[in-house]
Amino acid sequence: MGFGNVMMAGSIVNSSTKIGNYCIVNTGASVDHDCTIEDYVHISPRVAVAGNVKVMEGAHLGIGACVKQNITIGKWSIVGAGAVVVDDVPDYTVVVGNPAKPIKTVTVV
Repeated sequence: MGFGNVMMAGSIVNSSTKIGNYCIVNTGASVDHDCTIEDYVHISPRVAVAGNVKVMEGAHLGIGACVKQNITIGKWSIVGAGAVVVDDVPDYTVVVGNPAKPIKTVTVV
C-alpha cells in the first residue's frame, strides 16, 4: 500500500493486492485477491472488484459497480454506477450498463 490512501468503513482489500498512492476505497467496497490498483483511483461505495483485476491510474469506479476477474480498467476511465464490467475498459473511456458498454471518451487536461 502506498501513501495518502483512504480506506473507508467496511471496505475490504484481500491478499496480494497492491494499492498505489492517493487512492480511495470507499464505504463497503470489496477488492479481491491479486489486484493492482494504481495511483489516484477512486473505488466508490459498494463496488465489487473480483480477483486479478488491474485498475489503472486515475480510474473511477462508480457506486455499486461490479468487475469480473482478470479485467483491466484503463487509465482515467470511468465505470458508471451499477455497471457490470465483463470486458477490458480502454484508457479514457466511460462505460455504463449491464454488460458495461462504452458511451464516450474522456479528455484529461
